[in-house]
Amino acid sequence: MKSVQRPFTERKPTGWEGVEAEGYVPGEPSKVVRHTLVGGRKESAAEPGPGLEVRYFEVPAGAVTRLEKHEHEHFVIVGEGVGQAIVGEEVREVRAHDVIYVAPFQPHQFVNRGDATFGFFCVVTAHRDIARMLEGVELEALLASPAGKVADADGAPPPRRRPAVSGR
Repeated sequence: MKSVQRPFTERKPTGWEGVEAEGYVPGEPSKVVRHTLVGGRKESAAEPGPGLEVRYFEVPAGAVTRLEKHEHEHFVIVGEGVGQAIVGEEVREVRAHDVIYVAPFQPHQFVNRGDATFGFFCVVTAHRDIARMLEGVELEALLASPAGKVADADGAPPPRRRPAVSGR
């Protein structure tokens, strides 16, 4: 059973009060650290709790998030540092308070080539699909585009698939 969402989550020097730091994929070690600040992933939109999930990702120097796409849209707000955002075949330098919109099925990745931590908030629906890695022609096209100069298709762990449910 999920706990009730707190109305306030205070930022402390070591993270957010009452929020566990997780790997990029829960339970798997990774350079990128994720903090789920509001809500959590839902198997069904009818489950109680917030309909949105707000996470904060800390990308250390030299690290990247997953190069992926998914059917849900999401919004990213840079919290700290300087990074590069790949959205589709475009790449842009982003910094604190910049906002990035990622449309459904749009390939994207966040890259930190700097010396300090790059952090961003990510807002998504709580009930959503599992991310998909780019493959074949789609991956080749992205790597041949301007974004390919900074993209790292192998820089983060692949998504964990949900177990199959019988009868589906």
